[in-house]
Amino acid sequence: MLALLIAFSALSIVILVACHISRTRIPRNTPILAPSSDVLDFATSVDAQKRVEEWKKLAEGAEKCTEIFLPPQDVDFISFMQNTTLCTILAAFYDVDPKTLAILDIGSTTEALNRGSDRGMRECIDRLVRGAALDTILPAYEFMWPLSAVALAQATSDEHMRNAFLDFSENPTEKQFCAFKRKDTEASVEAYIKEVVRLNLMQQSRHPWWKRLFYSAAEMDDIQPEFNTFDAMRFHPKRLGDYTALSIGIGGLWAPMATALIVAKVIDKVDDVRFILTRNAFDTNAGRDTSTWWNGLVIKKKEKADTYSYSPPPPPYPSEL
Repeated sequence: MLALLIAFSALSIVILVACHISRTRIPRNTPILAPSSDVLDFATSVDAQKRVEEWKKLAEGAEKCTEIFLPPQDVDFISFMQNTTLCTILAAFYDVDPKTLAILDIGSTTEALNRGSDRGMRECIDRLVRGAALDTILPAYEFMWPLSAVALAQATSDEHMRNAFLDFSENPTEKQFCAFKRKDTEASVEAYIKEVVRLNLMQQSRHPWWKRLFYSAAEMDDIQPEFNTFDAMRFHPKRLGDYTALSIGIGGLWAPMATALIVAKVIDKVDDVRFILTRNAFDTNAGRDTSTWWNGLVIKKKEKADTYSYSPPPPPYPSEL
């Protein structure tokens, strides 16, 4: 326990020092950046061409953010997803060029957001964008990064899902986002995202927290087990009458579609050719704790000797989000 407290205190000091150093680097005349007034509105704009251009711009930002955090050796999977998500949010809301952001700044800010200290979060956010940015960034970050991480893990073992996201990466439009494939026999990207959200919400809400501590998801799956099966086709319009409508998000269409863009760009880059999602070979405990399926996962450059292929556990994933 003492060692844990010392380690936590050391981490806190590192984060605060990083924030302080970063703030001192910023000139006092750095302009206040206000969030774009139409970031959350363009998805419902009647101007179809404007929507196309804005989604294309957001896709370009997500791709740049993904490339920034691709590792020279390897990087923790969750850190990668958190940093990429925050970077994309900054590019979308504040029109920040991702290439102007320092990796240390993004990393220390995600650490502060994860810790939840109001003062620490505001201090770290302030060095990236000035003004009341936290109220805009935090809800988007907390919604998007866990969803993108779980969706990416599911797509790793689902060929149809992977291909749908790759098509979306190449053509980041609302039509592509909502399009069902092969004569409506394969799900749309939108349906995949909604299914990931649905399963996570079920895992969080179907059973009291105390019961989830002592029983596995399989043991608790005693009512309507088909609802705990990953089936994105349940969101096909012909089947929606059988289910309650799923309300998602921040700004309606914006949050799930922006999250899907992050997943699509990561799949495009972590393609099992240049980069792979795998287990840390030096982490002897990686994967043993099934309650935290992403422990020990890393994204790394692929080498000729790499033959390991990562397969995530079947959904629903344990609720740690």
